[in-house]
Amino acid sequence: MKNQNFFFKLRIFLFVALLSVGCVVGFLTFLRPTVSESEGRPLTTFPTFTLKSFLSGDYTSQVSLWYSDSYPGRDTMLDINGDLKSLYGIHSVSFEGGDVEADTIDPNEEFTLPEFTTRPPEDDPETEEGKETDTGFEEETAPTEGQVINGFYAEGNTGYELYYFNKDLTDRYINVVTQIALDLDGLATVYDMVVPAACCYGLSPEKTADLGASNGFEGINYMYSRLAAYSALLQEEGRLTNPIVTLDVGDALGAHYENEYIFYRTDHHWTGLGAYYASRFFLDKVGRTYPALDYYTEVEVGSFLGSLYRHTQSEILKKNPDTTYAYKTPSVQTITIYKDGEYREAPLIDENVTSSNKYLCFSGGDVAYYEMHNENITDGSKILIIKESYANAFMPMLVDSYEYVYAVDYRFWRDDLASFVRDNEIDTVLFLNYLVCTVDDYSVRSIEKLVK
Repeated sequence: MKNQNFFFKLRIFLFVALLSVGCVVGFLTFLRPTVSESEGRPLTTFPTFTLKSFLSGDYTSQVSLWYSDSYPGRDTMLDINGDLKSLYGIHSVSFEGGDVEADTIDPNEEFTLPEFTTRPPEDDPETEEGKETDTGFEEETAPTEGQVINGFYAEGNTGYELYYFNKDLTDRYINVVTQIALDLDGLATVYDMVVPAACCYGLSPEKTADLGASNGFEGINYMYSRLAAYSALLQEEGRLTNPIVTLDVGDALGAHYENEYIFYRTDHHWTGLGAYYASRFFLDKVGRTYPALDYYTEVEVGSFLGSLYRHTQSEILKKNPDTTYAYKTPSVQTITIYKDGEYREAPLIDENVTSSNKYLCFSGGDVAYYEMHNENITDGSKILIIKESYANAFMPMLVDSYEYVYAVDYRFWRDDLASFVRDNEIDTVLFLNYLVCTVDDYSVRSIEKLVK
């Protein structure tokens, strides 16, 4: 009896000790990761204390999110969780999420032109000489609330991130693209390419509706029709010279979806081949020349399990990892990036990327600023891409068509956009965004920070 009592107390002691150690480890900030390499996103940062947020309860909620989202060893524990789930048995179809309610897409909805303001760069007080700017990561680069839209579906060996139309966020995305076009009017033509998610091709409209998600093509049509209408009205009022050019890449990608590897199965990104086809669609629209695919050297970077596996923990996806192929041009090998507070060189295509997320082989991964220079082109051609991670595989496909390719990741970059465009004499600006980012609060708020 005494022995049983001793072992009972010992188990309680060990359990409490384990919890205590885990709690202490969780608060050791130097052990906490700042970026999830497997998901390709910044993790939640510790919130700034304000009395208002504390009294409302937001502060404690944000601390809780920070604690769970950036816990040391988080990615490893997700892997272990997937291993445990694989013991439950094999399921060919799984669904997680689905608790997001999509708004109705009404393409015929009446609207009035928002109150846009035109701020010519030369008159903008934010561009005065000596103004302090932050060219790198902000203190708060991670979302304070959910960055990724809930709703991930796995069928067979393929995962999908579902799209849920959100009218408020979509309208805000449309408005900020329009405002930036006004701010850059007379300097550059603004193009907008929203890349359909894989679910737009892999799931039928009926299946999408059954899952409670939205039709991605209808969402893109809503954005493009509204951008066109705003451009026309602003031109009529004499406030906009160059209309916003929308780039509907849906059919160009759809022509290759069934028979070619243009989207990963376990990750939400497109592949290097998918980015190649989209880049050719864009270059045709702007009238720039480009080499054929056989001009490049195809390299196999390695296999990996991506964000869709991380979210679904599907054992079927785990048994069918993706393989990253990249296409190396002989003309440009390195790029300049801004990372960790300094400018540095990085491979345009990193064949030896050490991260488990092999998508990071493209363009130096997710950083604030990128600059690519092709010394074989001397026509002064320049383009700026305003992007998130989807453009990482896209940018290498433009370096043989422009003398300079610049890019800024709106999640991290905080310089003055109009000044940058004017100072570098850039005449082409491309917004390139993954469809889901247009309905993601963190992404839209980040783009809005570009408006000064």
